[in-house]
Amino acid sequence: MRKGGGSLKTTYLASQAKTFSVSSAAYRLLEEVGHGASATVYRAIHIPSNEIVAVKCLDIDRCNSNLDDIRREAQTMSLIDHPNVIKAYCSFVVEHSLWVVMPFMAEGSCLHLMKIAYPDGFEEPIIGSILKETLKALEYLHNHGHIHRDVKAGNILIDNSGIVKLGDFGVTACMFDKGDRQRSRNTFVGTPCWMAPEVLQPGSGYDFKADIWSFGITALELAHGHAPFSKYPPMKVIF
Repeated sequence: MRKGGGSLKTTYLASQAKTFSVSSAAYRLLEEVGHGASATVYRAIHIPSNEIVAVKCLDIDRCNSNLDDIRREAQTMSLIDHPNVIKAYCSFVVEHSLWVVMPFMAEGSCLHLMKIAYPDGFEEPIIGSILKETLKALEYLHNHGHIHRDVKAGNILIDNSGIVKLGDFGVTACMFDKGDRQRSRNTFVGTPCWMAPEVLQPGSGYDFKADIWSFGITALELAHGHAPFSKYPPMKVIF
């Protein structure tokens, strides 16, 4: 894979007031703000505009997804246009990583906020507000043929003006394939505590309803400060 080539690189987005460079030289990574099995997220500066952004660096060699899945993630994030869903400004390849440039959500995730200030969960009016905005995001994704597959407090982000956005598309599935709608997926992806039974059951297939189960578990998580069975090992949760 050569740097900056092929369909992994998105073009500048006409809808953005600023354009974001598709070159690593235009960004200065400041500090790590999150990480997963195959990706690390940094707070960064887009040097030409002096704007703070988030840069998700996806390690292509360590990623379980194949190249088509990685392309799909980059394309999905760049085409999204909804105020409650994290959108990619641009994406490009740097050596063995895919860099996805996104808005920086200064207040972090709901999980982060609970850990530092609300260990027993949020008050009900706050929960209602967070869930309402998250449901708008899910409605938009489902109407456009996408299953998020990892809805949880850790993926619900808040910016410094209080706007709620659903993020982390490392495991997003597109239900459209060559123009035909796929009614279900068969890939075991997500976090066990939030997974719907049909996702845990091999070969049964699932659709967007799996996100609604996870949404319900997230409601409990926001109310109690943790998801049901979260203290158990993943295999015990699955059983």
